[in-house]
Amino acid sequence: MASTTETTVDFEATYRIDGWGGIAWRVYAWETKPDKDTWWSGYEAPTGMVLAHMVGDDAKHVIDPVDLIKLEDGSYCPECGQIGCTAYLLG
Repeated sequence: MASTTETTVDFEATYRIDGWGGIAWRVYAWETKPDKDTWWSGYEAPTGMVLAHMVGDDAKHVIDPVDLIKLEDGSYCPECGQIGCTAYLLG
């Protein structure tokens, strides 16, 4: 498992995720989980994983940052999230 100090993630970029086919993803936060002190400190511990959702969807997924492959702008549809789709250009 990668830690936040070992992996740099660009939260403004869009990604393809290894093993998820031709769908574009947006990463929006580091995943955290409560630890033994959370009940009194209010802080959660980072897991080294990131939270992401498919472009065009809002379901949360936990992803290992080593599986992220940055996409170029224009290589995916910003509406449906399909990589290679250019239907939005016809618009």
